[in-house]
Amino acid sequence: MIAMIISAVVAAVQGIGGPSEERTADIECVYEYRTSDDKGREDVYSTILQVGKRSAKFVDYSTFQLDSARTSGASEDQVEAFRLREEKKAQYFDYAIFQNEPAGNMTVYGTIISDRYSYTEDSKAMKWTLADDEKTICGYQCHKAECEYGGRKWTAWYSQDIPVSYGPWKLCGLPGLILAAEDSDGANKFEAIILRNGASAITPVSDKNITTTTREKFVKAKNMFESDPMGNLPPESISEMSIHKYDDGSRSIHINGVQLRLRTNGYVPLELK
Repeated sequence: MIAMIISAVVAAVQGIGGPSEERTADIECVYEYRTSDDKGREDVYSTILQVGKRSAKFVDYSTFQLDSARTSGASEDQVEAFRLREEKKAQYFDYAIFQNEPAGNMTVYGTIISDRYSYTEDSKAMKWTLADDEKTICGYQCHKAECEYGGRKWTAWYSQDIPVSYGPWKLCGLPGLILAAEDSDGANKFEAIILRNGASAITPVSDKNITTTTREKFVKAKNMFESDPMGNLPPESISEMSIHKYDDGSRSIHINGVQLRLRTNGYVPLELK
């Protein structure tokens, strides 16, 4: 399996394949993403990185499943089942990050109720320092690297056996796939749990009703809103509010057509500034 994955990586790096294959993942890496608040309460998310020939996409695993169903010719009932699974998910990673798209940059999509935003950022914003420490993750020998980004100090572990410069969330720019990363406060932690060959479509995010902004403006507004979602939601901004109830007794809230996700243990920001 390792040899097969490395072969897929080499193909990705060399750009083997025609233009129609450029939006197909050669590798899929599933990460467990853990957050821990200042009271030690943990939330666990399931996320995935799709690595293509020229870029990579990082999203919640339920979003990946829904996109895959839509692009694979699944029945309407199957697509609806995946849509409901995404909608009902308690721990949902509500960003979509495209690394090296456009080239040398990354594009980030996020939500601040009830609006959707996107911004573009230089992929070289993270200045890594390489260290000599080593450890094994998912059967791969990994090397240590450190950087400061967004007000946090990050330690990452990357494998040169997988020579692509991508990783979970925005973490990228190292001489190998990042298989694990954690901030110095232990508030955010990513770790690869599955690494496999891919064949799934790397689907774009619809630009419909997307507001373009900057990283600085988005991070400040996102952190402020998530500190008290209900209190920071201006009543005058609500034109439509609906509550979806499900057979299992759970429910979801939608404001102006956008789902409001109230986090179990509050919001743990990836970026402080």
